[in-house]
Amino acid sequence: MAYDLRREPWIPFRRRSGEAVWGPAKFLTDKINDDPIVALAAPRPDFNGALLEFLIGLITVALQPEDEEAWRDGWRNPPLPERLQFAFDALPPAFDLDGDGPRFMQDDSPDDFSDDEANSIDTLLIDAAGGQTARLNKDLFVKRDRIDTLGRPAAAIALLTLQTYAPSGGQGHRTSMRGGGPLTTLIEPRVRDGTNGLENETRADELPLWSKLWANVETVDQWRERGPDSATMGAEALYPWLARTRISDPKRQGRPTTLQDAHPLQAYFGMPRRIRLVFEPRTGRCEITGREDTVLATGFYGRNYGVQYNSWLHPLTPYYKDKDGNWLPTHGQSDGIGWRDWAGLLFGTPDNSKRPAQCVAHFRAHRARRADVPNPRLHAFGYDMDNMKARGWVEAELPAFALDDDARIKLLSNVAANLTEAASIVASGLLIAVKAAWFARADDTKGDLSYVKARLWSDTQEDFFLAMKTLANDATRELQVRRGFLMPLETAVLGIFDSLCPMEGLEFADMRRLVSARHNLRRTLQGYGKLGDKFFAALAIQSVQTPKTGRKKKEAA
Repeated sequence: MAYDLRREPWIPFRRRSGEAVWGPAKFLTDKINDDPIVALAAPRPDFNGALLEFLIGLITVALQPEDEEAWRDGWRNPPLPERLQFAFDALPPAFDLDGDGPRFMQDDSPDDFSDDEANSIDTLLIDAAGGQTARLNKDLFVKRDRIDTLGRPAAAIALLTLQTYAPSGGQGHRTSMRGGGPLTTLIEPRVRDGTNGLENETRADELPLWSKLWANVETVDQWRERGPDSATMGAEALYPWLARTRISDPKRQGRPTTLQDAHPLQAYFGMPRRIRLVFEPRTGRCEITGREDTVLATGFYGRNYGVQYNSWLHPLTPYYKDKDGNWLPTHGQSDGIGWRDWAGLLFGTPDNSKRPAQCVAHFRAHRARRADVPNPRLHAFGYDMDNMKARGWVEAELPAFALDDDARIKLLSNVAANLTEAASIVASGLLIAVKAAWFARADDTKGDLSYVKARLWSDTQEDFFLAMKTLANDATRELQVRRGFLMPLETAVLGIFDSLCPMEGLEFADMRRLVSARHNLRRTLQGYGKLGDKFFAALAIQSVQTPKTGRKKKEAA
Protein backbone atom coordinates (compact mmCIF):
# COMPACT_ATOMS: atom_id res chain seq x y z
CA MET A 1 0.00 0.00 0.00
CA ALA A 2 1.29 3.46 -0.90
CA TYR A 3 2.44 5.87 1.80
CA ASP A 4 -0.36 8.47 1.67
CA LEU A 5 0.72 11.81 3.13
CA ARG A 6 -2.90 12.72 3.76
CA ARG A 7 -3.13 10.05 6.45
CA GLU A 8 0.32 8.85 7.52
CA PRO A 9 1.99 10.16 10.72
CA TRP A 10 4.86 11.85 8.87
CA ILE A 11 4.81 15.34 10.45
CA PRO A 12 6.82 16.13 13.63
CA PHE A 13 4.85 18.26 16.08
CA ARG A 14 5.34 19.73 19.55
CA ARG A 15 2.45 20.14 21.97
CA ARG A 16 2.05 22.98 24.45
CA SER A 17 3.08 20.57 27.23
CA GLY A 18 6.41 20.04 25.47
CA GLU A 19 5.59 16.55 24.22
CA ALA A 20 7.03 15.79 20.76
CA VAL A 21 4.76 13.66 18.57
CA TRP A 22 4.72 12.42 14.98
CA GLY A 23 1.27 12.59 13.48
CA PRO A 24 -0.84 13.13 10.37
CA ALA A 25 -1.94 16.56 9.22
CA LYS A 26 -5.25 16.24 11.06
CA PHE A 27 -3.30 16.57 14.34
CA LEU A 28 -3.28 20.33 13.73
CA THR A 29 -6.51 20.61 15.73
CA ASP A 30 -6.04 17.55 17.97
CA LYS A 31 -6.60 18.39 21.67
CA ILE A 32 -6.77 22.03 20.63
CA ASN A 33 -8.44 23.11 23.89
CA ASP A 34 -6.32 21.00 26.24
CA ASP A 35 -2.81 20.35 24.93
CA PRO A 36 -2.73 21.71 21.38
CA ILE A 37 -0.04 21.39 18.75
CA VAL A 38 1.87 24.67 19.02
CA ALA A 39 4.89 24.17 16.73
CA LEU A 40 6.61 21.94 14.22
CA ALA A 41 9.51 19.92 15.59
CA ALA A 42 11.60 18.79 12.62
CA PRO A 43 15.33 18.26 13.23
CA ARG A 44 16.25 20.95 10.65
CA PRO A 45 14.97 24.56 10.38
CA ASP A 46 14.55 24.35 6.60
CA PHE A 47 12.31 21.29 7.11
CA ASN A 48 10.13 23.31 9.48
CA GLY A 49 9.94 26.19 7.01
CA ALA A 50 8.93 23.98 4.08
CA LEU A 51 6.36 22.15 6.22
CA LEU A 52 4.80 25.44 7.31
CA GLU A 53 4.34 26.48 3.69
CA PHE A 54 3.03 23.06 2.67
CA LEU A 55 0.46 22.96 5.48
CA ILE A 56 -0.79 26.44 4.58
CA GLY A 57 -1.26 25.22 1.01
CA LEU A 58 -2.84 21.93 2.07
CA ILE A 59 -5.40 23.67 4.28
CA THR A 60 -6.13 26.20 1.55
CA VAL A 61 -6.90 23.57 -1.11
CA ALA A 62 -8.74 21.24 1.30
CA LEU A 63 -11.02 23.73 3.08
CA GLN A 64 -11.16 26.56 0.50
CA PRO A 65 -12.73 29.31 2.64
CA GLU A 66 -14.81 31.28 0.17
CA ASP A 67 -14.35 34.77 1.61
CA GLU A 68 -13.34 36.65 4.75
CA GLU A 69 -16.56 35.70 6.55
CA ALA A 70 -15.75 32.03 6.03
CA TRP A 71 -12.18 32.72 7.12
CA ARG A 72 -13.42 34.30 10.35
CA ASP A 73 -15.54 31.23 11.08
CA GLY A 74 -12.43 29.06 10.78
CA TRP A 75 -10.54 31.41 13.08
CA ARG A 76 -13.21 31.30 15.78
CA ASN A 77 -14.14 27.64 15.37
CA PRO A 78 -11.25 25.47 14.12
CA PRO A 79 -12.46 22.27 12.45
CA LEU A 80 -12.27 19.05 14.44
CA PRO A 81 -9.61 16.51 13.37
CA GLU A 82 -12.33 14.36 11.80
CA ARG A 83 -13.50 17.29 9.68
CA LEU A 84 -9.93 17.98 8.59
CA GLN A 85 -9.38 14.34 7.63
CA PHE A 86 -12.61 14.29 5.63
CA ALA A 87 -11.43 17.38 3.71
CA PHE A 88 -7.99 15.88 3.06
CA ASP A 89 -9.49 12.58 1.84
CA ALA A 90 -11.67 14.49 -0.62
CA LEU A 91 -8.58 15.80 -2.43
CA PRO A 92 -7.32 13.99 -5.53
CA PRO A 93 -4.99 11.01 -4.88
CA ALA A 94 -1.91 13.18 -5.33
CA PHE A 95 -0.12 12.58 -2.04
CA ASP A 96 1.31 9.06 -2.35
CA LEU A 97 5.04 9.19 -1.67
CA ASP A 98 5.78 5.78 -3.19
CA GLY A 99 4.01 3.11 -5.22
CA ASP A 100 3.49 2.53 -8.94
CA GLY A 101 1.14 5.45 -9.63
CA PRO A 102 1.81 9.19 -9.52
CA ARG A 103 4.08 10.11 -6.65
CA PHE A 104 4.02 13.25 -4.50
CA MET A 105 6.29 15.93 -6.04
CA GLN A 106 8.06 13.35 -8.22
CA ASP A 107 8.39 13.04 -11.97
CA ASP A 108 5.67 10.89 -13.51
CA SER A 109 7.87 9.73 -16.40
CA PRO A 110 9.73 6.73 -14.90
CA ASP A 111 10.84 5.51 -18.32
CA ASP A 112 13.01 8.62 -18.67
CA PHE A 113 15.13 7.43 -15.74
CA SER A 114 15.62 3.77 -16.75
CA ASP A 115 19.26 4.21 -17.78
CA ASP A 116 20.26 6.68 -15.08
CA GLU A 117 22.49 6.10 -12.09
CA ALA A 118 20.89 6.84 -8.73
CA ASN A 119 22.17 9.77 -6.67
CA SER A 120 23.07 9.42 -3.00
CA ILE A 121 20.03 10.21 -0.87
CA ASP A 122 21.95 12.83 1.14
CA THR A 123 22.29 15.03 -1.96
CA LEU A 124 18.54 15.59 -1.70
CA LEU A 125 19.42 18.05 1.07
CA ILE A 126 20.02 21.62 -0.09
CA ASP A 127 23.13 22.03 2.07
CA ALA A 128 24.72 18.75 0.89
CA ALA A 129 28.11 18.80 -0.81
CA GLY A 130 27.69 18.89 -4.60
CA GLY A 131 29.38 16.54 -7.00
CA GLN A 132 32.19 18.89 -7.97
CA THR A 133 32.78 19.86 -4.33
CA ALA A 134 33.20 16.21 -3.41
CA ARG A 135 35.46 15.45 -6.39
CA LEU A 136 37.77 18.36 -5.49
CA ASN A 137 37.77 17.49 -1.75
CA LYS A 138 36.38 20.94 -0.85
CA ASP A 139 33.57 19.70 1.38
CA LEU A 140 35.13 21.13 4.52
CA PHE A 141 31.94 22.13 6.33
CA VAL A 142 29.20 20.01 4.74
CA LYS A 143 30.50 16.48 4.35
CA ARG A 144 29.63 14.10 1.53
CA ASP A 145 27.90 10.77 2.12
CA ARG A 146 26.62 11.79 5.53
CA ILE A 147 23.36 9.90 5.09
CA ASP A 148 22.70 6.56 3.40
CA THR A 149 19.05 5.98 4.26
CA LEU A 150 15.98 8.02 5.11
CA GLY A 151 12.69 6.87 6.52
CA ARG A 152 9.67 7.85 4.49
CA PRO A 153 8.74 10.83 6.71
CA ALA A 154 12.20 12.40 6.37
CA ALA A 155 12.33 11.55 2.65
CA ALA A 156 8.98 13.30 2.11
CA ILE A 157 10.08 16.41 4.01
CA ALA A 158 13.49 16.55 2.30
CA LEU A 159 11.83 16.26 -1.12
CA LEU A 160 9.29 18.92 -0.20
CA THR A 161 12.06 21.24 1.03
CA LEU A 162 14.11 20.88 -2.15
CA GLN A 163 11.14 21.51 -4.46
CA THR A 164 10.08 24.52 -2.35
CA TYR A 165 13.49 26.22 -2.11
CA ALA A 166 15.40 24.65 -5.03
CA PRO A 167 18.65 26.54 -5.75
CA SER A 168 20.60 26.60 -8.98
CA GLY A 169 21.89 23.12 -9.71
CA GLY A 170 23.78 23.27 -12.97
CA GLN A 171 22.54 23.44 -16.55
CA GLY A 172 18.79 22.92 -16.78
CA HIS A 173 18.31 22.15 -13.07
CA ARG A 174 15.54 24.62 -12.37
CA THR A 175 15.19 26.79 -9.31
CA SER A 176 12.03 27.02 -7.25
CA MET A 177 9.08 29.12 -8.31
CA ARG A 178 10.71 32.02 -6.41
CA GLY A 179 14.32 31.35 -7.41
CA GLY A 180 16.95 29.73 -5.23
CA GLY A 181 16.48 30.22 -1.50
CA PRO A 182 13.50 32.62 -1.43
CA LEU A 183 12.57 34.57 1.68
CA THR A 184 9.21 33.64 3.21
CA THR A 185 7.28 36.00 5.48
CA LEU A 186 4.28 34.85 7.50
CA ILE A 187 2.03 36.49 10.04
CA GLU A 188 2.61 35.08 13.52
CA PRO A 189 -0.58 35.98 15.39
CA ARG A 190 -0.83 37.20 18.96
CA VAL A 191 -3.94 37.49 21.11
CA ARG A 192 -4.96 40.58 23.05
CA ASP A 193 -4.16 40.40 26.76
CA GLY A 194 -5.27 43.87 27.81
CA THR A 195 -1.95 45.61 27.24
CA ASN A 196 -0.34 47.50 24.39
CA GLY A 197 3.18 46.42 25.29
CA LEU A 198 5.14 44.09 23.07
CA GLU A 199 6.82 42.41 25.99
CA ASN A 200 3.60 41.30 27.69
CA GLU A 201 1.81 39.71 24.77
CA THR A 202 0.95 36.05 24.61
CA ARG A 203 3.89 34.15 23.18
CA ALA A 204 3.46 32.49 19.80
CA ASP A 205 4.35 29.04 21.10
CA GLU A 206 1.41 29.21 23.51
CA LEU A 207 -1.05 29.50 20.63
CA PRO A 208 -2.16 26.50 18.58
CA LEU A 209 -0.18 26.10 15.37
CA TRP A 210 -3.55 26.12 13.63
CA SER A 211 -3.84 29.86 14.39
CA LYS A 212 -0.62 30.65 12.58
CA LEU A 213 -1.46 28.52 9.55
CA TRP A 214 -5.01 29.83 9.29
CA ALA A 215 -3.79 33.44 9.61
CA ASN A 216 -1.91 32.97 6.33
CA VAL A 217 -4.29 30.85 4.22
CA GLU A 218 -5.90 32.30 1.10
CA THR A 219 -9.62 32.55 0.51
CA VAL A 220 -11.10 31.56 -2.85
CA ASP A 221 -11.62 35.25 -3.55
CA GLN A 222 -7.89 35.84 -3.07
CA TRP A 223 -6.45 33.10 -5.22
CA ARG A 224 -8.94 33.71 -8.00
CA GLU A 225 -7.63 37.27 -8.21
CA ARG A 226 -4.09 35.93 -8.65
CA GLY A 227 -4.66 33.66 -11.62
CA PRO A 228 -6.75 32.59 -14.57
CA ASP A 229 -10.15 30.94 -14.36
CA SER A 230 -9.41 27.48 -12.99
CA ALA A 231 -12.93 26.07 -13.17
CA THR A 232 -12.17 23.89 -16.20
CA MET A 233 -8.65 22.88 -15.15
CA GLY A 234 -7.84 19.30 -14.21
CA ALA A 235 -6.09 18.23 -11.03
CA GLU A 236 -2.73 18.12 -12.85
CA ALA A 237 -2.89 21.93 -13.20
CA LEU A 238 -2.66 22.13 -9.41
CA TYR A 239 -0.51 19.02 -8.73
CA PRO A 240 1.94 18.88 -11.67
CA TRP A 241 3.15 15.35 -10.86
CA LEU A 242 -0.24 13.90 -11.85
CA ALA A 243 0.74 14.21 -15.54
CA ARG A 244 3.92 13.95 -17.57
CA THR A 245 6.30 16.69 -16.55
CA ARG A 246 5.98 19.98 -18.40
CA ILE A 247 9.67 20.02 -19.36
CA SER A 248 11.60 23.18 -20.19
CA ASP A 249 14.27 21.73 -22.48
CA PRO A 250 14.31 23.97 -25.58
CA LYS A 251 15.68 21.08 -27.66
CA ARG A 252 12.51 19.11 -26.90
CA GLN A 253 10.13 22.03 -27.48
CA GLY A 254 10.03 22.75 -23.78
CA ARG A 255 8.77 26.10 -22.52
CA PRO A 256 8.42 28.07 -19.28
CA THR A 257 5.33 27.73 -17.11
CA THR A 258 3.55 30.98 -16.35
CA LEU A 259 0.51 31.59 -14.19
CA GLN A 260 -1.63 31.28 -17.31
CA ASP A 261 -0.49 27.65 -17.70
CA ALA A 262 -1.45 26.36 -14.26
CA HIS A 263 -3.81 26.63 -11.32
CA PRO A 264 -2.88 29.61 -9.09
CA LEU A 265 -2.65 27.28 -6.08
CA GLN A 266 0.24 25.42 -7.73
CA ALA A 267 2.22 28.13 -5.94
CA TYR A 268 2.17 25.80 -2.91
CA PHE A 269 2.96 22.65 -4.90
CA GLY A 270 5.68 23.64 -7.34
CA MET A 271 7.87 20.92 -8.88
CA PRO A 272 10.93 22.50 -10.54
CA ARG A 273 13.13 19.41 -10.18
CA ARG A 274 12.65 16.11 -12.03
CA ILE A 275 13.19 13.62 -9.21
CA ARG A 276 12.20 10.01 -8.59
CA LEU A 277 12.95 8.51 -5.17
CA VAL A 278 14.36 4.99 -4.78
CA PHE A 279 12.81 2.90 -2.00
CA GLU A 280 13.82 -0.43 -0.49
CA PRO A 281 11.35 -2.57 1.51
CA ARG A 282 13.56 -3.26 4.51
CA THR A 283 13.45 -2.27 8.13
CA GLY A 284 16.02 0.25 9.29
CA ARG A 285 16.61 3.49 11.13
CA CYS A 286 16.30 6.89 9.48
CA GLU A 287 19.60 8.73 9.73
CA ILE A 288 17.95 12.13 10.17
CA THR A 289 15.08 11.42 12.57
CA GLY A 290 16.41 8.29 14.28
CA ARG A 291 13.01 6.63 13.83
CA GLU A 292 12.57 3.13 12.47
CA ASP A 293 10.71 2.47 9.23
CA THR A 294 9.88 -0.65 7.23
CA VAL A 295 10.60 1.09 3.90
CA LEU A 296 13.70 3.23 3.38
CA ALA A 297 14.65 5.80 0.77
CA THR A 298 18.19 4.98 -0.38
CA GLY A 299 18.68 7.35 -3.33
CA PHE A 300 16.95 9.17 -6.16
CA TYR A 301 17.09 9.59 -9.91
CA GLY A 302 17.29 13.08 -11.27
CA ARG A 303 17.01 14.78 -14.65
CA ASN A 304 17.37 18.39 -15.67
CA TYR A 305 14.92 20.69 -17.49
CA GLY A 306 11.99 20.27 -15.13
CA VAL A 307 9.25 22.87 -14.70
CA GLN A 308 10.60 26.38 -15.28
CA TYR A 309 8.37 28.86 -13.48
CA ASN A 310 8.24 32.33 -14.93
CA SER A 311 6.51 35.54 -13.72
CA TRP A 312 4.75 34.04 -10.69
CA LEU A 313 4.01 36.15 -7.60
CA HIS A 314 4.03 33.79 -4.64
CA PRO A 315 1.57 34.77 -1.86
CA LEU A 316 4.06 34.04 0.96
CA THR A 317 7.03 36.03 -0.36
CA PRO A 318 7.87 39.77 -0.53
CA TYR A 319 9.04 41.22 -3.85
CA TYR A 320 11.12 44.12 -5.14
CA LYS A 321 11.36 45.85 -8.51
CA ASP A 322 14.47 45.58 -10.64
CA LYS A 323 15.73 48.44 -12.84
CA ASP A 324 13.44 47.29 -15.67
CA GLY A 325 10.33 47.37 -13.48
CA ASN A 326 10.03 43.57 -13.07
CA TRP A 327 8.96 42.14 -9.73
CA LEU A 328 11.60 39.78 -8.29
CA PRO A 329 11.35 37.70 -5.08
CA THR A 330 13.30 38.83 -2.04
CA HIS A 331 15.99 36.41 -0.85
CA GLY A 332 17.76 35.82 2.45
CA GLN A 333 21.08 37.59 3.05
CA SER A 334 24.18 36.57 4.98
CA ASP A 335 23.76 39.30 7.61
CA GLY A 336 20.34 38.01 8.59
CA ILE A 337 16.99 39.77 8.95
CA GLY A 338 16.53 42.79 11.18
CA TRP A 339 14.94 46.18 11.50
CA ARG A 340 16.78 47.41 8.42
CA ASP A 341 14.49 45.13 6.38
CA TRP A 342 11.36 45.63 8.47
CA ALA A 343 9.54 48.48 6.71
CA GLY A 344 9.89 46.88 3.28
CA LEU A 345 8.77 43.45 4.50
CA LEU A 346 5.72 44.77 6.34
CA PHE A 347 4.57 47.81 4.36
CA GLY A 348 6.59 47.91 1.17
CA THR A 349 8.24 51.23 0.36
CA PRO A 350 6.80 54.69 -0.35
CA ASP A 351 8.23 54.62 -3.89
CA ASN A 352 6.57 51.21 -4.54
CA SER A 353 9.94 49.56 -5.22
CA LYS A 354 9.17 46.87 -2.63
CA ARG A 355 5.95 45.08 -1.78
CA PRO A 356 5.16 42.83 1.19
CA ALA A 357 3.99 39.26 0.83
CA GLN A 358 0.31 39.02 -0.01
CA CYS A 359 -0.42 37.08 3.19
CA VAL A 360 1.17 39.83 5.31
CA ALA A 361 -0.56 42.75 3.58
CA HIS A 362 -3.92 40.95 3.57
CA PHE A 363 -3.84 40.08 7.27
CA ARG A 364 -2.86 43.62 8.21
CA ALA A 365 -5.62 45.16 6.07
CA HIS A 366 -8.48 42.67 6.45
CA ARG A 367 -7.95 40.23 9.31
CA ALA A 368 -6.22 41.87 12.25
CA ARG A 369 -9.38 43.57 13.49
CA ARG A 370 -11.62 40.55 12.76
CA ALA A 371 -9.26 38.26 14.68
CA ASP A 372 -8.67 40.84 17.46
CA VAL A 373 -4.91 40.65 16.89
CA PRO A 374 -3.63 44.25 16.95
CA ASN A 375 0.04 43.37 17.45
CA PRO A 376 1.01 40.25 15.50
CA ARG A 377 4.57 39.31 14.65
CA LEU A 378 6.30 38.95 11.30
CA HIS A 379 8.05 35.59 10.90
CA ALA A 380 10.68 35.72 8.15
CA PHE A 381 12.89 32.81 7.11
CA GLY A 382 14.81 31.36 4.20
CA TYR A 383 18.16 30.23 2.87
CA ASP A 384 21.07 32.54 2.23
CA MET A 385 22.28 31.14 -1.09
CA ASP A 386 25.38 31.90 -3.13
CA ASN A 387 24.24 30.53 -6.48
CA MET A 388 23.98 26.77 -5.74
CA LYS A 389 25.86 26.96 -2.42
CA ALA A 390 23.90 27.24 0.83
CA ARG A 391 25.75 29.67 3.10
CA GLY A 392 23.22 29.48 5.92
CA TRP A 393 19.63 29.62 7.10
CA VAL A 394 18.28 33.00 8.24
CA GLU A 395 15.24 33.42 10.45
CA ALA A 396 13.74 36.16 12.61
CA GLU A 397 10.55 37.35 14.28
CA LEU A 398 9.77 41.07 14.25
CA PRO A 399 6.82 43.19 15.45
CA ALA A 400 4.12 43.80 12.84
CA PHE A 401 1.71 46.49 14.21
CA ALA A 402 -1.39 45.50 12.23
CA LEU A 403 -2.90 48.98 11.85
CA ASP A 404 -6.00 49.38 9.67
CA ASP A 405 -5.90 53.20 9.45
CA ASP A 406 -4.41 54.09 6.05
CA ALA A 407 -3.07 57.43 7.28
CA ARG A 408 -1.39 55.81 10.30
CA ILE A 409 0.06 53.06 8.13
CA LYS A 410 1.49 55.62 5.72
CA LEU A 411 2.97 57.61 8.61
CA LEU A 412 4.57 54.55 10.20
CA SER A 413 5.90 53.37 6.84
CA ASN A 414 7.41 56.75 5.98
CA VAL A 415 9.03 57.30 9.37
CA ALA A 416 10.39 53.73 9.39
CA ALA A 417 11.88 54.27 5.93
CA ASN A 418 13.42 57.57 7.09
CA LEU A 419 14.98 56.06 10.22
CA THR A 420 16.29 53.14 8.17
CA GLU A 421 17.90 55.53 5.69
CA ALA A 422 19.40 57.60 8.51
CA ALA A 423 20.91 54.53 10.16
CA SER A 424 22.29 53.38 6.82
CA ILE A 425 24.00 56.75 6.34
CA VAL A 426 25.64 56.78 9.77
CA ALA A 427 26.60 53.11 9.33
CA SER A 428 28.61 54.21 6.29
CA GLY A 429 30.11 57.04 8.36
CA LEU A 430 31.04 54.56 11.08
CA LEU A 431 32.78 52.26 8.62
CA ILE A 432 34.68 55.21 7.10
CA ALA A 433 35.81 56.28 10.58
CA VAL A 434 36.93 52.77 11.58
CA LYS A 435 38.97 52.42 8.39
CA ALA A 436 40.51 55.86 8.92
CA ALA A 437 41.49 54.91 12.48
CA TRP A 438 42.91 51.52 11.54
CA PHE A 439 44.74 52.31 8.31
CA ALA A 440 47.06 55.18 7.39
CA ARG A 441 46.14 54.83 3.72
CA ALA A 442 42.84 53.83 2.15
CA ASP A 443 44.70 51.35 -0.07
CA ASP A 444 45.78 49.45 3.07
CA THR A 445 42.18 48.52 3.89
CA LYS A 446 41.73 44.76 3.76
CA GLY A 447 39.46 42.05 5.05
CA ASP A 448 35.69 41.79 5.36
CA LEU A 449 34.47 44.66 7.54
CA SER A 450 30.74 44.12 6.97
CA TYR A 451 30.35 43.16 10.64
CA VAL A 452 30.92 46.81 11.60
CA LYS A 453 27.66 47.90 9.99
CA ALA A 454 25.89 44.71 11.06
CA ARG A 455 26.70 45.48 14.68
CA LEU A 456 25.11 48.92 14.42
CA TRP A 457 21.87 47.46 13.09
CA SER A 458 21.86 44.90 15.89
CA ASP A 459 22.65 47.39 18.65
CA THR A 460 19.86 49.80 17.61
CA GLN A 461 17.07 47.29 16.90
CA GLU A 462 15.41 47.57 20.31
CA ASP A 463 15.42 51.39 20.11
CA PHE A 464 13.93 51.34 16.62
CA PHE A 465 11.01 49.12 17.58
CA LEU A 466 10.40 51.20 20.69
CA ALA A 467 10.17 54.25 18.41
CA MET A 468 7.75 52.43 16.09
CA LYS A 469 5.62 51.30 19.04
CA THR A 470 5.46 54.90 20.28
CA LEU A 471 4.34 56.16 16.87
CA ALA A 472 1.86 53.32 16.36
CA ASN A 473 0.16 54.28 19.63
CA ASP A 474 0.26 58.05 19.13
CA ALA A 475 0.68 59.66 15.70
CA THR A 476 1.15 63.12 17.23
CA ARG A 477 4.60 62.12 18.52
CA GLU A 478 6.20 61.94 15.07
CA LEU A 479 8.66 64.79 15.63
CA GLN A 480 9.57 63.41 19.05
CA VAL A 481 10.30 60.02 17.49
CA ARG A 482 12.47 61.50 14.75
CA ARG A 483 14.47 63.66 17.19
CA GLY A 484 14.58 60.96 19.83
CA PHE A 485 16.25 58.46 17.53
CA LEU A 486 19.35 60.67 17.36
CA MET A 487 20.48 59.74 20.88
CA PRO A 488 20.44 55.91 20.58
CA LEU A 489 22.09 56.14 17.17
CA GLU A 490 24.86 58.39 18.50
CA THR A 491 25.36 56.20 21.57
CA ALA A 492 25.56 53.03 19.49
CA VAL A 493 27.84 54.49 16.80
CA LEU A 494 30.37 55.96 19.23
CA GLY A 495 30.23 52.89 21.45
CA ILE A 496 31.04 50.61 18.53
CA PHE A 497 33.83 52.90 17.35
CA ASP A 498 35.40 53.04 20.82
CA SER A 499 35.26 49.28 21.25
CA LEU A 500 36.85 48.65 17.85
CA CYS A 501 39.40 51.47 18.08
CA PRO A 502 40.80 51.62 21.64
CA MET A 503 43.54 54.18 22.35
CA GLU A 504 45.58 52.07 24.77
CA GLY A 505 49.07 51.28 23.55
CA LEU A 506 48.94 53.38 20.39
CA GLU A 507 51.86 55.31 18.98
CA PHE A 508 51.40 59.09 18.70
CA ALA A 509 50.72 59.04 14.94
CA ASP A 510 48.18 56.26 15.30
CA MET A 511 46.47 58.01 18.22
CA ARG A 512 46.30 61.25 16.27
CA ARG A 513 44.67 59.43 13.36
CA LEU A 514 42.16 57.75 15.69
CA VAL A 515 41.22 61.02 17.42
CA SER A 516 40.72 62.71 14.06
CA ALA A 517 38.52 59.84 12.83
CA ARG A 518 36.36 59.97 15.95
CA HIS A 519 36.03 63.75 15.71
CA ASN A 520 34.83 63.54 12.11
CA LEU A 521 32.39 60.81 13.07
CA ARG A 522 30.90 63.01 15.81
CA ARG A 523 30.56 65.88 13.35
CA THR A 524 28.58 63.62 11.02
CA LEU A 525 26.28 62.68 13.91
CA GLN A 526 25.79 66.39 14.64
CA GLY A 527 24.83 67.19 11.05
CA TYR A 528 28.11 68.57 9.67
CA GLY A 529 29.50 67.82 6.22
CA LYS A 530 27.85 66.13 3.26
CA LEU A 531 27.21 62.91 5.15
CA GLY A 532 25.81 64.84 8.10
CA ASP A 533 23.49 66.78 5.80
CA LYS A 534 22.16 63.52 4.38
CA PHE A 535 21.76 62.08 7.86
CA PHE A 536 19.70 65.02 9.12
CA ALA A 537 17.70 65.14 5.90
CA ALA A 538 16.75 61.49 6.35
CA LEU A 539 15.49 62.28 9.84
CA ALA A 540 13.68 65.38 8.46
CA ILE A 541 15.89 67.61 10.59
CA GLN A 542 17.57 70.45 8.73
CA SER A 543 21.11 71.70 9.33
CA VAL A 544 21.83 75.31 8.39
CA GLN A 545 25.38 76.49 7.65
CA THR A 546 26.42 80.05 8.59
CA PRO A 547 28.01 81.51 5.42
CA LYS A 548 30.85 83.47 7.09
CA THR A 549 32.16 80.98 9.61
CA GLY A 550 31.22 77.73 7.96
CA ARG A 551 29.59 76.63 11.22
CA LYS A 552 26.29 74.87 11.38
CA LYS A 553 23.37 75.02 13.70
CA LYS A 554 20.51 72.58 13.87
CA GLU A 555 16.83 73.39 13.85
CA ALA A 556 13.84 71.10 13.72
CA ALA A 557 12.01 70.94 10.45
